[in-house]
Amino acid sequence: MQNILTKFKSPVLISLLLVIPFILLEWVNRRSYNEEFPYSLFGFLWLLSLLFLITMMPLVRTVRAGTSLLAAPVVLLLRVVFLAFIAWMWLSMVIDQMPCFLGVPNCD
Repeated sequence: MQNILTKFKSPVLISLLLVIPFILLEWVNRRSYNEEFPYSLFGFLWLLSLLFLITMMPLVRTVRAGTSLLAAPVVLLLRVVFLAFIAWMWLSMVIDQMPCFLGVPNCD
């Protein structure tokens, strides 16, 4: 169990660092509105970035070890497609919610 926690410590922290600027924007710019804070939005953004980093970790380890990425081309293709899908979802959510982050009233 300790090995699993140390293995995922960096992706968890990096994911949190990716989401914190949007949390701060939402908190500062929407303070005067009588709305609930969108915890689920930021939780989902954090989860998507965590999945992206966890999926990317084996690829980075393979490159750092000097092993060829093309040793398993089907797995590589699946990982790249999954990474592209996660990146697309994350970016589309951020672009969609950017007016809310910037304090535009009735942004949804």
